[in-house]
Formats: sequence, C-alpha cells, structure tokens
Amino acid sequence: MSKLSVWSTLKGEFESIHKRIHTYHRPYGLLSTVLYYTGILLIIMAALLLVPALMAYAVDGNITLVTCFVVPAFISCLLGTCMLLLYEKSELYLGAAITLSALVWLLFSLIGAIPFWMARHYYGEAWGLTYLQGVFEAMSGFTATGLTMYGDRVADLPHSILFWRSLTQWVGGVGVIVLFLSILVVRTGSIAGKLYSAEGRTHRLVPSVVRTTRRIWAIYGGYTLLLLLILFALGMPLFDSLNHSMTALATGGFSVKNQSIMSYALEGHANAFLIEMAIIPFMLIGGISFAMHYQLVLGNVKEFFQNVEVRAILIITVLATVILGISLGLTFDSFRYGSFQTVTALTGTGFNTAEVAGWTDFQKFILTLLMIFGGGYGSTASALKLIRVAVIFYAIIWLVRDYLLPESVVHRLKLGKSIYTHQQIMDVAIYAVLYLALLVIGALVFMAGGASAADSLFEVASAEGNVGLSVGLTHAAMPWWENITLIIQMWAGRLEIFPVLVLITSPFKKH
Repeated sequence: MSKLSVWSTLKGEFESIHKRIHTYHRPYGLLSTVLYYTGILLIIMAALLLVPALMAYAVDGNITLVTCFVVPAFISCLLGTCMLLLYEKSELYLGAAITLSALVWLLFSLIGAIPFWMARHYYGEAWGLTYLQGVFEAMSGFTATGLTMYGDRVADLPHSILFWRSLTQWVGGVGVIVLFLSILVVRTGSIAGKLYSAEGRTHRLVPSVVRTTRRIWAIYGGYTLLLLLILFALGMPLFDSLNHSMTALATGGFSVKNQSIMSYALEGHANAFLIEMAIIPFMLIGGISFAMHYQLVLGNVKEFFQNVEVRAILIITVLATVILGISLGLTFDSFRYGSFQTVTALTGTGFNTAEVAGWTDFQKFILTLLMIFGGGYGSTASALKLIRVAVIFYAIIWLVRDYLLPESVVHRLKLGKSIYTHQQIMDVAIYAVLYLALLVIGALVFMAGGASAADSLFEVASAEGNVGLSVGLTHAAMPWWENITLIIQMWAGRLEIFPVLVLITSPFKKH
C-alpha cells in the first residue's frame, strides 16, 4: 500500500470520527463550553494549593514540601490558562453545566492527589501515598467523605499536608461550583442558575444565585469560626481546633488524630466528653439545609423547627441513639457513644468516638441505614437526603389511600408546605433505586474479595454517602479495584449519580 493511500485511509477515518463527535469540537459545542469554565475553576484550584504551600514554608519550614504544593498549583494554573485562551465563553446549557460539575470534581481530585504523591517521592510512606492512593485521599477530601489511606500515620504528618486534607473538605463541603459563583461571578444570570443547579442545589436564600452563594459562605464560615473558638476554649490545641471545625461543618470527618475524636479520650484529655458534646450540634448544623440556617439568622425560629427535614433529623437522631444505647448496654457511655455515632453517620461527618469495627452486625446495620438516609437537602451532607426518604415513606401511605378512593377524587401528596406530583414522586423513586443499586454493586466487589456482607455494605454505604466511618476495609494495602470502586462511589454519591452518568455518556450522545 502506497504512502498516499495510507494517508487517505487515515484521513478518512479521522473525518469519520470527527463527524461522530463534532459537537465536541465546534466553537460552541459541549467541549468548548465545558472547558472554558473548567479553566476558570482550575485557576481557583491553583490558588487553593498555594494556601498549604504557605503553611509548608511558614509552619513546617520545609522547602521541599512547598514544592509538593507549588508544582500542582503551576500545573493547574497552566492548564486553566490554556483552556481560557483556547476556548471562548459561551452560553451554558443545563447538560453542559452538569457535565462540568462532574468533570471538575474529577480533575480536582486528580490534581489534588499530586502533593500526596510527591511527598511519597521525597519522604516515602511516612508522609506520602501512591498516586492512586492520593486520588482516593483527594476524592475523599473534596467529596467530604473522610475515608483515608493514611491510617495510623495521620498524627505524624506535617501541618501543611494535614491542612490540605482539611481544606479540600471545607471547600468540597459547600461545593467547588458554589465557590466559583461566590468569588468570580458578578451578577446573576442563566449561567449562574444552571451551575448552581448542576451541584444538586435548588433552594435559594435570596432570589439572586450569586448573593445566595455568598450568604451560604458567610453562614458556613461563621459556624466554622464559632466551633473553632469553642474547641479551643475547651483545651483543644489551636491547629487541631482549626482542622476539626473545618471538617465538622463540612461533614467531612478528616482528623489530625489517628483515632479521630476518640483520641482525646484515649489520651486522657480533661474535657474529652465536652469536646464530643460540642461537636455533635455542629455536625447536625452541617447536615441541615443552609436555607433553614438562613431562617434562623432572620429570626424565624418557628419556621426552622417546622421544617420537615429538621424534624426528621432530630427525631431519627433520638430514636437511633436510644436503639444503640440499649443495644450497647444501657450505661452512660453507651448513650454517649451511641449519640455521637448516630449523628456522625446520619450527617455523613465520619468522626468517631468508638471502634465501630468491633460492634455487632445489628449495630452496624443501624449505622448503615443512617448513612444511606443522609442529611438535609441543600446541606453539606450527601446520601439519599432526608426529604427523599420522607417522600418515599409518605408516598407508600399516599398510594395505599389512593387505591381506596374513587377515581374521580384528586388525591395529592402533601409534605410540609410542598405538594408533590406523580412525576416528582417517580423521580425520587428512580433515584433511590439507582442509589441502592450502586450500593449493592459496590458491596458485591468487597464481598467477592472475602469481606462479610455486613462489613461490605457498611464500607460502601460510608463511601457512597460521603460519611467516612470505616470497619477497616479501607486501608493502604487494599487491592486497586476496591480502591477504584470506593473512588467511584464517593464521586457519584457526592454529585447524586446523574452528573457522573452524564459525563460518562456525553461523548456517545447522538446530535
């Protein structure tokens, strides 16, 4: 075959592929639309990496560690700048916004893993992780999950690495898109609204999306500062207080201690119990919608406590605490540990004050249910969300009554102040089925590796619900396929599955 015919064949194949995915390459196609905004977010990522770089220089006094953060910051900034130069700003439709949301979370984790990987290159396993383990740690951070590859090495890590872990959770708790909207967008428009919706948010504190995001950050930052002051007043070191306040409000759960919050009791801290009790309400705060916190700020206390999700989270907390307290032995400590583990599981925080790996399957199952339920819609918590659980529960009663009524009677499902249509009920049911299906698939991967059904469901529910509690299946020596399984679970769970499916299937979309 002559060179000319080979070239003609290759050119023909290229043109064929180009026709199939041409919308990715035209000036205002999906790729150009998504990558322009991705470029902006990557520059924000670069700025975030400079914060621990400064800490590595000022606190750790380690130039090599500074390099571990500056290099990925440079890479992120360079990629972001190239995207801004190569692609033009265009109107963002909802599908593109959803694709952007999923893509950015993945890219942030891939870049956020580099400091952990470089630390391994310079300092070995003491401070570093393999790249895959680093992606896991970064994804666990940005999704506010809290599962970690560091295990018992956490307490020996430099301040800059510890702070980077906490910062990823603090930013990820509210959402990177919300960060972008609050910092760089000047006025509200259709683009801002679509970006806001792409991260699974619908409630607005005020009509303007941009002003809503800034109020969210103000409330979020205020609560974080308040918890920091309380923990510091109770005798927790300042650095510990800063990190734990950030990850508590983010319902993330990364700790600067090997045994999480339990470490203070094990070390004999005088105020260990008070520290635990101080963290509980702030975990609940993180699991309640920002729209409800805004009502508190406005002084509408009655409306706050009349909210369906607020009532649900309080009732479930009391019931689960009683059940766990009884099963743990009806002692003061059983209710102490039961209440903390209940709240940390339900809100998806992931702090622990007890070795849940040694609990019975019944107790693990209670926590697994709580991790599947999750916190409030529009909060920093993930999982199914309590409003969906409530809709499914009341829909069963509504459906039974509907069968008993004459066909001429219009019977609507009303929950709180909202009336739900058949389509909305169907949407909730479909998402719940999809969520549970992903949970079962993930659990089967671990069961195939020899883990028990109870432990497998617990670990995967913790990852998919972005909780962070562990029965020991997550560790640095776990097989790569289990590692990737949990990465996907955390990623899909944080974005409520559909954005990830949209990103994966978008290249194959027919136009």
